[in-house]
Amino acid sequence: MRCKDGLKFIALILTLSFCQHAYATLVLGDTLQVQFRVGQSDIDLSYADNERHITQFCQRVLRNLAITDQEEMQLNIYTGASPEGPAELNRRLGEQRGIALKELLTERLKGLVLHCAVINEGARWGHLYNMVEQSTEPWREDVLTILGKRPGADEWKTDDREQRLRKLKNGLVWRELNDKYLPSLRTSGSAVIFPIRDIPVSQRDTIVIRDTIIYLPEPCPQYEPPIDLSPAWAIKTNLLLWGVIAPNIQVERSLGKTNRWSIEGEFFWPWWTWSHNAHAEQFFNIGAELRYWLGNRQKHHTLDGWHIGLGLAGGYYDFEWKKSEGWQGEYLNVYFNVGYQHRFGRHNQWAIDGGIGLGWIPTKYRHYVGSSQAMDYAEQHPGKNYSLGPNEDYDNHLMWLENDSKHILGATHVNITISYIIGAKKKATGNHVNRQSDKETRAAAKASKKEDKAIAKQLKADTKEAEKQAAEQAKVAAKQAAADAKAAEKQAAEQAKVAEKQAKAAEKEAQAKAKEAEKQAKAAAKAAKKNANNN
Repeated sequence: MRCKDGLKFIALILTLSFCQHAYATLVLGDTLQVQFRVGQSDIDLSYADNERHITQFCQRVLRNLAITDQEEMQLNIYTGASPEGPAELNRRLGEQRGIALKELLTERLKGLVLHCAVINEGARWGHLYNMVEQSTEPWREDVLTILGKRPGADEWKTDDREQRLRKLKNGLVWRELNDKYLPSLRTSGSAVIFPIRDIPVSQRDTIVIRDTIIYLPEPCPQYEPPIDLSPAWAIKTNLLLWGVIAPNIQVERSLGKTNRWSIEGEFFWPWWTWSHNAHAEQFFNIGAELRYWLGNRQKHHTLDGWHIGLGLAGGYYDFEWKKSEGWQGEYLNVYFNVGYQHRFGRHNQWAIDGGIGLGWIPTKYRHYVGSSQAMDYAEQHPGKNYSLGPNEDYDNHLMWLENDSKHILGATHVNITISYIIGAKKKATGNHVNRQSDKETRAAAKASKKEDKAIAKQLKADTKEAEKQAAEQAKVAAKQAAADAKAAEKQAAEQAKVAEKQAKAAEKEAQAKAKEAEKQAKAAAKAAKKNANNN
């Protein structure tokens, strides 16, 4: 049992040693966060608990450098400023903050070989973009579109993103940004420390540059709204009318900056006669509808979603059917429409719309029979005075049966339309981003993705190698511990055998002595008895 306890103790010591080494390696990648006062580059140790954070960071580094036997280390310092104000001023402020933090850490870590790089990110538009992107603010899409604008090479002179944000929604958005998001960007700085090792050149986080200041403006992603908010036209046709052989076309246009309103015009014109003019389907209709689009328009494409509308249409009709009996007249159609339109396709350039309109149709009509039946109809009804159409003879005429008017209430407008959207963008981007910027952005994103893959691959290989070495070391240590335990157990067994042998010899000797004493005692008793008899 004692040998097994000893083996467990040795294994525990080895495990603690391995964990200590791993902990030291982890801490060397730790990050220090320092807070600056607004607009200041000097580090106030009494501000925002800076003294405690810096002291603890330096203690961790020194303690764990000793554990890992490192003599040199890489110190990367990232600084910047809030994007508000002149960009050149923010760039200088970020540089001064980086220098101040470098000097402070160099003093605190005196005696170590430091490879220091100050990376000045300038105005932190990217930080602001990421914070807004993760929010649920109602103005989120508008702000991301502005932040996604890519200025030119002289961006410190021409960057107008701040002015555009200040004007958004009459300053309301800027006030909320100023209260919730900008304060943390005005004051932060950070330092990351690494042990020196063979580092790939492409690994941007650990570039080993001695005492260098780099101005690396923080990249801001180009925003691509998930929806197309651009103004658009729609060319449409009602599939239900084609079911009754009625050619038709509608045109719709979005209105206003928010695309909350649209106006649609419709026109259909079936003008058919057949069977020697005994049958006719003649219809001429023209109308317009003003629509209001419901829901959050920041979550729907232009001309997409639920809508209500007020429509007015009118025209002329002439239907002749069942034995040349027909009706012709003029009408109006006033209706209230409710519908839903959904955009689809690769670039959302197609749409399907369904709706029903409840309304009122007043019409004046003329009931007649056509030329093929007029003679027979007059002969069958001799007592009625039917009038003929003007300038009609008995071989080609209309016979008027009655004139009347009618009012219809109900579903006076029904549509299932298919549309093509003119103005649907292949990629919805900010208004100030041109095609060249898009091309450059895609190329940069592709290069960055390739580089990130290479970095991830290298890190994975390094991690795998470290794990392999640690496993081998643990295996050797366990093997040595097992051998030591076996040797100790063997030695203990040998010692136990010797002790047992010695115990048996002592017992045998004691038994011999006891027999001798017993023999002497018997002799003495016999002698004593003999003397007693003689007396």
